[in-house]
Amino acid sequence: MIDVASFDRRTKRQRESDGPLARYLGELQAEVLEVFLQRDSATVREALEEMNGRRKRKLAYTTVLTLVSRLYGRGFLAREAEGRGFRYRAVKDREGLLGDLSDQLIDRLLADFGDIGVARLGERLGDLDPDSLKKLKAAGENS
Repeated sequence: MIDVASFDRRTKRQRESDGPLARYLGELQAEVLEVFLQRDSATVREALEEMNGRRKRKLAYTTVLTLVSRLYGRGFLAREAEGRGFRYRAVKDREGLLGDLSDQLIDRLLADFGDIGVARLGERLGDLDPDSLKKLKAAGENS
């Protein structure tokens, strides 16, 4: 079997991360996004203060500004002018974001591998234990 991990551009740490957002975005970007998922909205300064309040190693304002700008540029955050800066908010809740990311991965699977990708996915689903299959069906019904 071909080692597909060698084609994956993510770092080993990112691939092995516990959270799906961290596996997709990286741990620090996911941590920033979590601030906006937990709050209605925040400025970069407010996000920085919240993050630094629970970290041993403090982040610089410019680091968080860069990460927020990237998340905004990728469509994860929306913003509105506030004073000389911006107030940001998540465009969707966690489930909505995970659903969108899942849809993108499925679209890539279909575009890159077509019928073969669908057939292999079907085989994998058939190999799941009954409890996992129930959870997948329930998740699909709730989305």
